[in-house]
Amino acid sequence: DPSDAAEAARVEKIWEWWRGSLQSPKKVLAPMVDQSELPFRMLTRKHGADICYTPMIHARLYSERDEAHCEKMFNTEPLDRPLFAQFCGNEPEVLLKAALKLQDRCDAVDLNLGCPQGIARKGRYG
Repeated sequence: DPSDAAEAARVEKIWEWWRGSLQSPKKVLAPMVDQSELPFRMLTRKHGADICYTPMIHARLYSERDEAHCEKMFNTEPLDRPLFAQFCGNEPEVLLKAALKLQDRCDAVDLNLGCPQGIARKGRYG
C-alpha cells in the first residue's frame, strides 16, 4: 500500500532528524510556566539538559505583537539549542502565523493541547 510506504518514510525522516540534528537527546527540560525563561534554560544546560522548552507562549498575542513585545515573550541566544518553542492557542491559522514568526530561532514548535491550568481551560486552549 503506497500510503503505508509514505507513512514509513515520514516516520523515518523524523527519526533521522531526532538522531542527527538533535543528537538523540535524553535529558529534556519540560516547559514550565514562569520558569523556563532563558536564564533558567541556560542553567539547566550547564547541568546536562539536552533539549529545553520555552514557557508556554500565547500564539495570538505573539502573532499580533511588535518585535519588542515578542522578544519579551520569546528570547534565546546561540548556545540555547536545541530549543523547542511551546505555543498555546485554539485557532490553527494563528498558531501557524506565530510558529512561522519564530521558526528560524528554534528547532521545533510544540503545541500545548492539554494544559490543565485554569487560564488555559478558560481560554479554550487547554
